[in-house]
Amino acid sequence: MPTSSSLKMLLDLAQNRSDAAARKLGELNSREREADQKLRLLLGYRQDYQVRFQEFAKNGIDQAEWRNFRQFMGKLDAAIAEQRNAVTNSRNRMQAGRTDWHAQQRQLKSYDTLSQRQERAEILRAAKREQREQDEQTIKAHVHNKASGERG
Repeated sequence: MPTSSSLKMLLDLAQNRSDAAARKLGELNSREREADQKLRLLLGYRQDYQVRFQEFAKNGIDQAEWRNFRQFMGKLDAAIAEQRNAVTNSRNRMQAGRTDWHAQQRQLKSYDTLSQRQERAEILRAAKREQREQDEQTIKAHVHNKASGERG
């Protein structure tokens, strides 16, 4: 079984790693929300622009306006596709971060369990040592009392 100081060092290291993984997971979660929010914003903007253009087109549009609309929608669709990829990548990073955090938590729990077992074993050894010392004192007192009684 590892010594108390080495186990304490491992436990502290595991706690630091777990804390770092939790912070990273928080950052990844924030980035995922931002990426998702940006995608929703782009989708909303596309829908609004589509509706406004349809209203505008009811009055008739020329070829240049139609071409501009199509170019703009093409660029907006490309931005949406790119943002969807960003959201997917962000979710993948988030999942990897979650997996790492869980692994760090398992390791921390393992070291904590070992530490608790070692602490209990030390308490048990100390209790046995104390009991042995008390037994020895009782025996010595008994022997001393018996020896005193035989002399008297």
